[in-house]
Amino acid sequence: MKKLFHTPWTALSLGIALASPAFAQDHSAHAGHAATTNAAAAAPTGQTEVLTAGEITRVDGRTGKLTIRHEEIKNLDMPPMTMVFALSDSAQSASFKPGDKVRFRAEDRDGTLIITRIQPAS
Repeated sequence: MKKLFHTPWTALSLGIALASPAFAQDHSAHAGHAATTNAAAAAPTGQTEVLTAGEITRVDGRTGKLTIRHEEIKNLDMPPMTMVFALSDSAQSASFKPGDKVRFRAEDRDGTLIITRIQPAS
């Protein structure tokens, strides 16, 4: 019978690789969050605001939160993923439904990711 794992390190590597997705949604570990909070708020006048493309997968009107599958969020140094964002104006959640394609600006405010601007994608 063949050995499945040639060394203990192979088994350990496989275990780590399989466990990695469980940690993928821990956004507090992104190095860019704290560093960009003040920089994003203090963008120079006249500079074009960069919006991120995404698709809404869930709307929670009760809490005013949107779950968005998004591209890289450059100002937060965040890779593409699906996550929940709070809206700066929770009443805006009524304007969206799952499947809507949007462009948005998110900022880190004291550890909470907030959408400060959102619009339908054109």
